[in-house]
Amino acid sequence: MRYQEENGVLVISLEGRIDSVNAAQVEKELFEIVEAGEDRKVELDASGLEYISSAGLRVLMKLLQTRGEPVTITGVSQEVYEILDVTGFTELFTVKKALRQISIDWLPLVGKGATGSVYRLDPETVIKVFRPEAKMDIIKMENERSTNAFLNGIPTAISYDIVQVGDCYGMVYELLEAEDFLSILKNDKEHLEEHIKSFAQAIKRMHQTEVDPRQFPPTKAGSLFFLDRLSGLCTQEQIGKLRKLYENIPDRKTFIHGDCHPGNVMVRDGEYIFIDLMACGSGHPIFDLGSMCAIYHLPHRPDTPLLECFTDDEIRLIWNTYLGTYLETDDKDKLSRAERQISAVSAARSLFASVFVPGVISPERLQMLKNIALAYVNEGVEPIAF
Repeated sequence: MRYQEENGVLVISLEGRIDSVNAAQVEKELFEIVEAGEDRKVELDASGLEYISSAGLRVLMKLLQTRGEPVTITGVSQEVYEILDVTGFTELFTVKKALRQISIDWLPLVGKGATGSVYRLDPETVIKVFRPEAKMDIIKMENERSTNAFLNGIPTAISYDIVQVGDCYGMVYELLEAEDFLSILKNDKEHLEEHIKSFAQAIKRMHQTEVDPRQFPPTKAGSLFFLDRLSGLCTQEQIGKLRKLYENIPDRKTFIHGDCHPGNVMVRDGEYIFIDLMACGSGHPIFDLGSMCAIYHLPHRPDTPLLECFTDDEIRLIWNTYLGTYLETDDKDKLSRAERQISAVSAARSLFASVFVPGVISPERLQMLKNIALAYVNEGVEPIAF
Protein backbone atom coordinates (compact mmCIF):
# COMPACT_ATOMS: atom_id res chain seq x y z
CA MET A 1 0.00 0.00 0.00
CA ARG A 2 1.50 3.32 -1.08
CA TYR A 3 1.43 6.47 1.04
CA GLN A 4 3.08 9.88 1.25
CA GLU A 5 2.92 13.06 3.29
CA GLU A 6 1.54 16.19 1.62
CA ASN A 7 1.48 19.44 3.61
CA GLY A 8 1.27 17.57 6.90
CA VAL A 9 -1.47 15.21 5.68
CA LEU A 10 -0.92 11.47 5.41
CA VAL A 11 -2.23 10.47 1.97
CA ILE A 12 -2.81 6.71 1.63
CA SER A 13 -3.58 5.16 -1.76
CA LEU A 14 -6.28 2.50 -2.09
CA GLU A 15 -5.87 0.38 -5.22
CA GLY A 16 -7.52 -2.42 -7.17
CA ARG A 17 -10.37 -4.27 -5.44
CA ILE A 18 -11.09 -4.40 -1.72
CA ASP A 19 -13.41 -7.28 -0.90
CA SER A 20 -13.72 -10.27 1.44
CA VAL A 21 -10.61 -11.86 -0.09
CA ASN A 22 -8.18 -9.10 0.90
CA ALA A 23 -10.05 -6.81 3.32
CA ALA A 24 -8.22 -8.16 6.38
CA GLN A 25 -4.80 -7.57 4.77
CA VAL A 26 -5.82 -4.08 3.64
CA GLU A 27 -6.97 -3.27 7.17
CA LYS A 28 -3.66 -4.49 8.65
CA GLU A 29 -1.54 -2.41 6.25
CA LEU A 30 -3.79 0.63 6.55
CA PHE A 31 -3.64 0.78 10.33
CA GLU A 32 0.11 0.17 10.41
CA ILE A 33 0.58 3.24 8.22
CA VAL A 34 -1.88 5.33 10.24
CA GLU A 35 -0.33 4.38 13.58
CA ALA A 36 3.13 5.26 12.31
CA GLY A 37 1.81 8.61 11.11
CA GLU A 38 1.92 10.15 14.58
CA ASP A 39 -1.64 11.49 14.61
CA ARG A 40 -1.37 13.25 11.26
CA LYS A 41 -4.61 13.89 9.43
CA VAL A 42 -5.47 11.03 7.08
CA GLU A 43 -6.67 11.29 3.49
CA LEU A 44 -7.49 8.30 1.31
CA ASP A 45 -6.62 8.51 -2.39
CA ALA A 46 -9.07 6.26 -4.24
CA SER A 47 -7.99 7.16 -7.78
CA GLY A 48 -6.69 3.60 -8.22
CA LEU A 49 -9.62 1.89 -6.47
CA GLU A 50 -11.75 -0.16 -8.89
CA TYR A 51 -14.26 -1.77 -6.50
CA ILE A 52 -15.06 -1.96 -2.80
CA SER A 53 -17.40 -4.51 -1.17
CA SER A 54 -19.15 -4.45 2.19
CA ALA A 55 -16.03 -6.01 3.73
CA GLY A 56 -13.98 -3.08 2.46
CA LEU A 57 -16.56 -0.59 3.69
CA ARG A 58 -16.24 -2.05 7.19
CA VAL A 59 -12.50 -1.27 7.05
CA LEU A 60 -13.29 2.36 6.18
CA MET A 61 -15.86 2.56 8.99
CA LYS A 62 -13.34 1.20 11.50
CA LEU A 63 -10.82 3.83 10.36
CA LEU A 64 -13.37 6.60 10.82
CA GLN A 65 -14.36 5.38 14.29
CA THR A 66 -10.74 4.97 15.34
CA ARG A 67 -9.70 8.41 14.13
CA GLY A 68 -12.67 10.20 15.69
CA GLU A 69 -12.37 12.99 13.10
CA PRO A 70 -13.44 13.56 9.48
CA VAL A 71 -11.66 11.53 6.81
CA THR A 72 -11.52 12.62 3.17
CA ILE A 73 -11.61 10.19 0.24
CA THR A 74 -10.40 11.73 -3.04
CA GLY A 75 -10.22 10.65 -6.68
CA VAL A 76 -13.32 8.47 -6.42
CA SER A 77 -14.50 6.93 -9.70
CA GLN A 78 -18.17 7.04 -10.68
CA GLU A 79 -18.54 3.31 -9.98
CA VAL A 80 -17.04 3.51 -6.48
CA TYR A 81 -18.92 6.73 -5.73
CA GLU A 82 -22.24 4.98 -6.43
CA ILE A 83 -21.34 2.28 -3.90
CA LEU A 84 -20.39 4.86 -1.26
CA ASP A 85 -23.52 6.88 -1.99
CA VAL A 86 -26.05 4.06 -1.83
CA THR A 87 -24.57 2.80 1.46
CA GLY A 88 -24.62 6.25 3.06
CA PHE A 89 -20.84 6.61 3.23
CA THR A 90 -20.98 9.94 1.35
CA GLU A 91 -22.71 11.30 4.47
CA LEU A 92 -19.99 9.99 6.79
CA PHE A 93 -16.89 10.83 4.77
CA THR A 94 -15.88 13.82 2.66
CA VAL A 95 -15.96 12.18 -0.76
CA LYS A 96 -14.46 13.89 -3.81
CA LYS A 97 -14.99 12.41 -7.24
CA ALA A 98 -12.12 11.89 -9.68
CA LEU A 99 -11.62 14.77 -12.07
CA ARG A 100 -12.97 14.38 -15.57
CA GLN A 101 -10.23 13.75 -18.15
CA ILE A 102 -10.19 16.08 -21.17
CA SER A 103 -7.90 16.13 -24.19
CA ILE A 104 -6.99 19.44 -25.81
CA ASP A 105 -5.60 17.82 -28.96
CA TRP A 106 -6.81 19.80 -31.97
CA LEU A 107 -8.65 22.34 -29.84
CA PRO A 108 -8.19 25.94 -31.08
CA LEU A 109 -6.07 28.17 -28.85
CA VAL A 110 -8.05 31.19 -27.68
CA GLY A 111 -5.45 32.97 -25.57
CA LYS A 112 -2.31 32.56 -23.53
CA GLY A 113 -1.57 34.24 -20.21
CA ALA A 114 0.94 34.10 -17.39
CA THR A 115 -0.66 31.13 -15.62
CA GLY A 116 -1.98 29.05 -18.52
CA SER A 117 -3.59 28.80 -21.94
CA VAL A 118 -7.25 29.01 -22.93
CA TYR A 119 -8.78 26.71 -25.57
CA ARG A 120 -12.19 26.61 -27.20
CA LEU A 121 -13.78 23.37 -25.99
CA ASP A 122 -17.07 23.68 -27.89
CA PRO A 123 -19.39 26.50 -29.01
CA GLU A 124 -20.57 27.02 -25.42
CA THR A 125 -17.43 26.53 -23.34
CA VAL A 126 -13.74 27.29 -23.08
CA ILE A 127 -11.15 25.54 -20.96
CA LYS A 128 -8.19 27.17 -19.27
CA VAL A 129 -5.28 24.75 -18.93
CA PHE A 130 -2.93 25.76 -16.15
CA ARG A 131 0.82 25.34 -16.28
CA PRO A 132 2.06 21.93 -15.01
CA GLU A 133 3.45 23.45 -11.82
CA ALA A 134 0.04 24.91 -10.81
CA LYS A 135 -1.38 23.16 -7.74
CA MET A 136 -5.02 22.66 -6.87
CA ASP A 137 -5.00 25.51 -4.35
CA ILE A 138 -4.01 27.88 -7.17
CA ILE A 139 -6.90 26.68 -9.32
CA LYS A 140 -9.34 27.09 -6.44
CA MET A 141 -7.99 30.59 -5.83
CA GLU A 142 -8.71 31.60 -9.42
CA ASN A 143 -12.19 30.12 -9.16
CA GLU A 144 -12.85 32.17 -6.03
CA ARG A 145 -11.52 35.37 -7.60
CA SER A 146 -13.57 34.85 -10.77
CA THR A 147 -16.70 34.38 -8.69
CA ASN A 148 -15.97 37.47 -6.60
CA ALA A 149 -15.33 39.51 -9.75
CA PHE A 150 -18.64 38.40 -11.23
CA LEU A 151 -20.48 39.30 -8.02
CA ASN A 152 -18.87 42.75 -8.14
CA GLY A 153 -20.25 43.39 -11.61
CA ILE A 154 -17.16 42.57 -13.67
CA PRO A 155 -18.21 40.94 -16.97
CA THR A 156 -16.53 37.57 -16.66
CA ALA A 157 -17.31 33.89 -17.05
CA ILE A 158 -18.12 31.60 -14.13
CA SER A 159 -16.31 28.28 -13.98
CA TYR A 160 -18.36 25.16 -13.34
CA ASP A 161 -15.91 22.28 -13.57
CA ILE A 162 -12.30 21.49 -12.70
CA VAL A 163 -10.83 18.81 -14.96
CA GLN A 164 -7.62 16.92 -15.63
CA VAL A 165 -5.70 17.63 -18.86
CA GLY A 166 -2.78 15.22 -19.00
CA ASP A 167 -0.48 16.23 -16.13
CA CYS A 168 -2.19 19.61 -15.79
CA TYR A 169 -5.38 20.89 -14.24
CA GLY A 170 -7.99 22.72 -16.28
CA MET A 171 -10.97 24.90 -15.52
CA VAL A 172 -14.04 24.92 -17.76
CA TYR A 173 -15.92 28.19 -18.29
CA GLU A 174 -19.29 28.67 -19.92
CA LEU A 175 -19.18 31.28 -22.68
CA LEU A 176 -22.20 30.85 -24.90
CA GLU A 177 -21.30 31.59 -28.52
CA ALA A 178 -18.55 34.03 -27.50
CA GLU A 179 -15.67 34.75 -29.88
CA ASP A 180 -12.14 35.40 -28.72
CA PHE A 181 -11.15 39.03 -29.24
CA LEU A 182 -7.72 38.17 -30.62
CA SER A 183 -9.30 36.27 -33.52
CA ILE A 184 -11.53 39.25 -34.23
CA LEU A 185 -8.46 41.49 -34.49
CA LYS A 186 -6.61 39.07 -36.75
CA ASN A 187 -9.56 38.40 -39.06
CA ASP A 188 -10.84 41.96 -39.39
CA LYS A 189 -7.77 44.16 -39.74
CA GLU A 190 -9.76 46.57 -41.86
CA HIS A 191 -11.43 47.71 -38.64
CA LEU A 192 -8.43 47.16 -36.35
CA GLU A 193 -8.43 50.71 -35.00
CA GLU A 194 -12.16 50.65 -34.25
CA HIS A 195 -11.86 47.33 -32.41
CA ILE A 196 -8.99 48.60 -30.26
CA LYS A 197 -10.88 51.79 -29.41
CA SER A 198 -13.87 49.75 -28.29
CA PHE A 199 -11.60 47.45 -26.26
CA ALA A 200 -9.87 50.37 -24.50
CA GLN A 201 -13.25 51.87 -23.60
CA ALA A 202 -14.32 48.53 -22.12
CA ILE A 203 -11.16 48.45 -20.00
CA LYS A 204 -11.87 51.95 -18.77
CA ARG A 205 -15.43 50.96 -17.82
CA MET A 206 -14.04 47.97 -15.92
CA HIS A 207 -11.69 50.30 -14.04
CA GLN A 208 -14.66 52.33 -12.80
CA THR A 209 -15.54 49.43 -10.50
CA GLU A 210 -14.32 49.84 -6.94
CA VAL A 211 -13.77 46.64 -4.94
CA ASP A 212 -12.91 45.56 -1.41
CA PRO A 213 -9.12 45.05 -1.08
CA ARG A 214 -9.86 42.21 1.35
CA GLN A 215 -11.37 40.27 -1.56
CA PHE A 216 -9.01 41.60 -4.21
CA PRO A 217 -5.43 41.93 -2.87
CA PRO A 218 -3.74 45.28 -3.69
CA THR A 219 -1.46 44.77 -6.69
CA LYS A 220 1.00 47.39 -5.48
CA ALA A 221 1.39 45.74 -2.08
CA GLY A 222 1.97 42.37 -3.75
CA SER A 223 4.70 43.80 -5.96
CA LEU A 224 6.44 45.40 -2.98
CA PHE A 225 6.19 42.14 -1.03
CA PHE A 226 7.88 40.12 -3.77
CA LEU A 227 10.64 42.63 -4.54
CA ASP A 228 13.22 40.70 -2.52
CA ARG A 229 12.66 37.73 -4.86
CA LEU A 230 14.63 39.74 -7.42
CA SER A 231 17.83 39.52 -5.34
CA GLY A 232 19.37 37.07 -7.82
CA LEU A 233 18.67 39.49 -10.64
CA CYS A 234 19.15 42.94 -9.10
CA THR A 235 21.49 44.47 -6.53
CA GLN A 236 20.04 45.74 -3.26
CA GLU A 237 20.50 49.28 -4.55
CA GLN A 238 18.49 48.45 -7.67
CA ILE A 239 15.77 46.79 -5.61
CA GLY A 240 15.61 49.96 -3.53
CA LYS A 241 15.04 51.98 -6.70
CA LEU A 242 12.28 49.63 -7.85
CA ARG A 243 10.67 50.01 -4.44
CA LYS A 244 10.67 53.78 -4.93
CA LEU A 245 8.96 53.28 -8.32
CA TYR A 246 6.14 51.24 -6.78
CA GLU A 247 5.72 53.48 -3.76
CA ASN A 248 5.12 56.40 -6.14
CA ILE A 249 1.98 54.71 -7.53
CA PRO A 250 -1.18 56.00 -5.81
CA ASP A 251 -3.33 53.53 -3.87
CA ARG A 252 -6.80 52.94 -5.31
CA LYS A 253 -9.65 50.47 -4.87
CA THR A 254 -10.04 50.06 -8.63
CA PHE A 255 -10.58 46.50 -9.89
CA ILE A 256 -7.43 45.34 -11.71
CA HIS A 257 -7.49 42.38 -14.11
CA GLY A 258 -3.76 41.79 -13.70
CA ASP A 259 -3.06 40.33 -17.14
CA CYS A 260 -5.24 42.48 -19.37
CA HIS A 261 -4.68 41.97 -23.11
CA PRO A 262 -6.68 40.77 -26.15
CA GLY A 263 -5.84 37.14 -25.44
CA ASN A 264 -7.81 37.23 -22.19
CA VAL A 265 -11.00 38.70 -23.62
CA MET A 266 -14.03 37.14 -25.28
CA VAL A 267 -16.77 39.03 -27.13
CA ARG A 268 -20.44 38.08 -27.07
CA ASP A 269 -23.12 40.27 -28.66
CA GLY A 270 -20.76 43.24 -28.49
CA GLU A 271 -19.99 42.73 -24.78
CA TYR A 272 -16.40 42.20 -23.64
CA ILE A 273 -16.02 39.30 -21.22
CA PHE A 274 -12.78 39.08 -19.26
CA ILE A 275 -11.25 35.69 -18.52
CA ASP A 276 -8.10 34.41 -16.77
CA LEU A 277 -8.49 36.35 -13.51
CA MET A 278 -5.74 34.58 -11.57
CA ALA A 279 -3.78 37.81 -11.15
CA CYS A 280 -6.74 40.10 -10.50
CA GLY A 281 -6.67 42.49 -7.61
CA SER A 282 -7.13 46.15 -6.77
CA GLY A 283 -5.06 49.23 -7.40
CA HIS A 284 -4.10 51.89 -9.92
CA PRO A 285 -5.05 51.22 -13.58
CA ILE A 286 -1.42 51.67 -14.58
CA PHE A 287 -0.91 48.00 -13.75
CA ASP A 288 -3.42 46.89 -16.39
CA LEU A 289 -2.08 49.31 -18.97
CA GLY A 290 1.32 47.82 -18.25
CA SER A 291 0.10 44.42 -19.45
CA MET A 292 -0.67 45.84 -22.89
CA CYS A 293 2.55 47.84 -22.88
CA ALA A 294 4.69 44.75 -22.25
CA ILE A 295 3.33 43.09 -25.39
CA TYR A 296 2.65 45.89 -27.84
CA HIS A 297 5.11 48.65 -26.93
CA LEU A 298 8.27 47.61 -25.08
CA PRO A 299 11.29 46.67 -27.26
CA HIS A 300 12.38 43.05 -27.78
CA ARG A 301 8.79 41.87 -27.99
CA PRO A 302 8.07 38.37 -26.63
CA ASP A 303 7.35 35.41 -28.88
CA THR A 304 3.60 35.11 -28.37
CA PRO A 305 0.42 34.34 -30.37
CA LEU A 306 -0.72 37.83 -29.36
CA LEU A 307 1.63 39.26 -31.99
CA GLU A 308 1.26 36.66 -34.72
CA CYS A 309 -0.11 37.97 -38.05
CA PHE A 310 0.47 41.61 -37.10
CA THR A 311 3.02 43.83 -38.84
CA ASP A 312 5.16 46.33 -36.92
CA ASP A 313 2.92 49.15 -38.17
CA GLU A 314 -0.19 47.32 -36.94
CA ILE A 315 1.39 46.69 -33.55
CA ARG A 316 2.20 50.39 -33.22
CA LEU A 317 -1.36 51.22 -34.24
CA ILE A 318 -2.74 48.88 -31.57
CA TRP A 319 -0.68 50.49 -28.81
CA ASN A 320 -1.13 54.12 -29.84
CA THR A 321 -4.87 53.69 -30.36
CA TYR A 322 -5.28 51.87 -27.06
CA LEU A 323 -3.35 54.47 -25.06
CA GLY A 324 -4.96 57.52 -26.67
CA THR A 325 -8.45 56.09 -26.34
CA TYR A 326 -8.00 55.07 -22.72
CA LEU A 327 -6.55 58.44 -21.71
CA GLU A 328 -9.06 60.27 -23.91
CA THR A 329 -6.46 62.62 -25.31
CA ASP A 330 -4.29 63.30 -28.34
CA ASP A 331 -2.03 65.64 -26.37
CA LYS A 332 1.44 64.41 -27.31
CA ASP A 333 3.09 65.64 -24.11
CA LYS A 334 0.53 63.92 -21.87
CA LEU A 335 0.70 60.73 -23.93
CA SER A 336 4.50 60.72 -23.87
CA ARG A 337 4.60 61.23 -20.11
CA ALA A 338 2.03 58.52 -19.45
CA GLU A 339 3.76 56.14 -21.86
CA ARG A 340 7.07 56.60 -20.05
CA GLN A 341 5.48 55.88 -16.68
CA ILE A 342 3.52 52.88 -17.93
CA SER A 343 6.65 51.48 -19.60
CA ALA A 344 8.62 51.74 -16.34
CA VAL A 345 5.94 49.98 -14.29
CA SER A 346 5.42 47.38 -17.03
CA ALA A 347 9.16 46.65 -17.21
CA ALA A 348 9.47 46.40 -13.43
CA ARG A 349 6.49 44.03 -13.18
CA SER A 350 7.80 41.86 -16.01
CA LEU A 351 10.98 41.15 -14.04
CA PHE A 352 8.97 38.92 -11.70
CA ALA A 353 8.23 36.54 -14.58
CA SER A 354 11.89 35.58 -14.79
CA VAL A 355 11.79 34.55 -11.12
CA PHE A 356 8.47 32.69 -11.06
CA VAL A 357 8.90 31.11 -14.51
CA PRO A 358 12.68 30.75 -15.09
CA GLY A 359 13.76 31.01 -18.71
CA VAL A 360 10.54 32.61 -19.93
CA ILE A 361 12.39 35.90 -20.67
CA SER A 362 15.51 36.05 -22.83
CA PRO A 363 18.66 37.59 -21.27
CA GLU A 364 18.49 40.47 -23.79
CA ARG A 365 14.90 41.34 -22.91
CA LEU A 366 15.62 40.93 -19.20
CA GLN A 367 18.43 43.49 -19.36
CA MET A 368 16.23 45.82 -21.39
CA LEU A 369 13.46 45.61 -18.77
CA LYS A 370 15.87 46.47 -15.97
CA ASN A 371 17.27 49.41 -17.92
CA ILE A 372 13.83 50.89 -18.60
CA ALA A 373 12.62 50.60 -15.01
CA LEU A 374 15.82 51.88 -13.42
CA ALA A 375 16.28 54.71 -15.93
CA TYR A 376 12.87 56.08 -15.01
CA VAL A 377 13.79 56.17 -11.31
CA ASN A 378 17.26 57.60 -11.98
CA GLU A 379 15.72 60.46 -13.97
CA GLY A 380 13.35 61.23 -11.12
CA VAL A 381 9.90 59.78 -10.48
CA GLU A 382 6.96 62.12 -10.96
CA PRO A 383 3.23 62.02 -10.15
CA ILE A 384 1.35 59.49 -12.30
CA ALA A 385 -0.17 61.32 -15.27
CA PHE A 386 -3.64 59.75 -15.01
